[in-house]
Amino acid sequence: MTPEEMKTYFQHRELGVQGAAGEYAILVPLVEREGTLCLLFETRASTLVGHQPSEVCFPGGRREPGEKPVETALRETWEEIGIPAEEIEILAPLDVMQDISDRVVYPFLGKISPKGVAEMAVSRAEVADVFFVPLEVLMDYEEEVYRYRVSAQVDDGFPYERIGFPRTYPWRTGWMDVPIYQYEGHTIWGMTGRMVRWLVKELRTMQEGNEEG
Repeated sequence: MTPEEMKTYFQHRELGVQGAAGEYAILVPLVEREGTLCLLFETRASTLVGHQPSEVCFPGGRREPGEKPVETALRETWEEIGIPAEEIEILAPLDVMQDISDRVVYPFLGKISPKGVAEMAVSRAEVADVFFVPLEVLMDYEEEVYRYRVSAQVDDGFPYERIGFPRTYPWRTGWMDVPIYQYEGHTIWGMTGRMVRWLVKELRTMQEGNEEG
């Protein structure tokens, strides 16, 4: 093994996220309805046992081998709500998300064409329904955020002595924010709520910059 071999290997290796338990991609879909820009959300089918049934989400799913994240987002959108890739304009990749179970999610902001919305065909095996939330409602929403503590649960057999630290070692803890949005009987929370909150903050920053300019 030589440095040159290492260089060749890593130059041709796709970058990932260390320790990722699974890689996923989602589409954050923008839709124009009656002159108003909205976000499209799904409600998962109640039959999806073990896959967060009945929760609100964006179209998306697990990345398959050899697939680029954006390809995953587009494929899952087609499989879940029947909108083909040619009816979606990808506007931008958004910041990658990671949860405490080490799932990594690649989000993409995309605009769905009027034709794509008109011909949308929901897969009832995966999706109970879809609904639209005006972006201005989310931009003006009074933030509701809850938090829970994330702490270290250390195995009794951890070798503190070998690393030179006492068993009272103060492991780092943290907090996870849980934003919640309510809209016409729908509850948006979890990673979807975090994605909405992040997007709204970025759009507010963009809007402020435009006003100053």
